[in-house]
Amino acid sequence: MFEESKEKAASALKLPKDVVLGEVLVSFLGRHSVVIENYRSIILYTDCSIKLQAKNCRVIIGGSRLMIEYYTNEEMKISGYIKSLEFE
Repeated sequence: MFEESKEKAASALKLPKDVVLGEVLVSFLGRHSVVIENYRSIILYTDCSIKLQAKNCRVIIGGSRLMIEYYTNEEMKISGYIKSLEFE
């Protein structure tokens, strides 16, 4: 109920929903890099799988030669050969 009212308020005020709701934002740059915004923490980090905790879900990036190029409190860039993206 509370999330629903936040979503309606964001629409009415024309505010970005990812900011208001804290939703994870995923931007692919081809098959070799992805930028994740609004994540909370790193759960798992190997060269073939990276699992992140977001506010409402977990995000799993699968592939090979994966590495985190950089990360801040709000955003990270992952590079390598990206084969899959899953939400848990």
